[in-house]
Amino acid sequence: MADQSPQTDNPGSPRPASLVDMITEPLPVKAGWSPSRPAILAAAALGGLLVFINRQQFPLMLDDWIDDPNWSHGFLIPLFSLYLLYARRQDLLAVPRQACLWGLPVLVAACAMQVVGYWIGNPFTIRVSLVGQLFGLVLYLGGPGPARVTWLPIFFLLFAVKIPDIVYGSVSYPLQNVAARGSAVLLRIFGVRIAAVQSNLEIVSLTGESHSLTVAEACSGMRLLMAFMALGVAMAYLEERPIWQRVVLVLLGIPVAILCNVIRVAITCEMYVLDRPDLGRGFMHEFTGMLMLIPAFAILWLIGRLMQSLFGEVEEQKPGPQAGPTE
Repeated sequence: MADQSPQTDNPGSPRPASLVDMITEPLPVKAGWSPSRPAILAAAALGGLLVFINRQQFPLMLDDWIDDPNWSHGFLIPLFSLYLLYARRQDLLAVPRQACLWGLPVLVAACAMQVVGYWIGNPFTIRVSLVGQLFGLVLYLGGPGPARVTWLPIFFLLFAVKIPDIVYGSVSYPLQNVAARGSAVLLRIFGVRIAAVQSNLEIVSLTGESHSLTVAEACSGMRLLMAFMALGVAMAYLEERPIWQRVVLVLLGIPVAILCNVIRVAITCEMYVLDRPDLGRGFMHEFTGMLMLIPAFAILWLIGRLMQSLFGEVEEQKPGPQAGPTE
């Protein structure tokens, strides 16, 4: 009698998918979905438990957004995450759902990360673990389908987490020097007499008066860097495009932020050139920070369209298998 037991070493037999495969591979869709009552109760219970475990972190994060002007954008990040989910709501409703045990190790790892954060007294680690817990919960309750659609809106919340001051300072200091030197080069093109030594500027106004300025941490461009990288992530997520184009859009947020901040500092310095230091210290400094969002969006949008026009048709018209010669 032939052995009819399952063969585990058959090279043709399907292998279990990894977590990365389950999330990144295309999934079959169905026409619609309505949650069952047990599913709603389970999601509510586990979601409430997640909120309860992290109940002390939410007011602390609000304090960061209120007290630290460098993180005032934190109020907008959760709202934008909700918008990203809303923009993909049809995809979220269409993918199949089923409980996935891969979510349990993700939840356990995120909770362990939270315990370590409390043990070493690191708020950043604790708050990052909150995002990991949220993703693990979605993966456990909904499976790879919802996780594939929602992973970016979930991890987008990391832009609202205040990074440690030592890390912030180590990044902002070189950006201060770049902003000072870059604005000096730009203003010299227009005939302004200006000298730059690290983050210090010496400007001679039209009337010959000398002004000494320092590009402080608030002018380093870190806020613009965080905002523009978040903008690049959102633009990469909302439009269907190849992975490499999404990565390019996200990484372009860095040079775009540096360029826009150089222009911002140059405009502020121009107020001193015109003998209007009151505008340079107040209105113009704050106004240009918001104004730079317009050219940043335009640059990223143009680059995205350029990549689609140059490479979109090539990828759509990939040559398929050619038929053999017929006789």
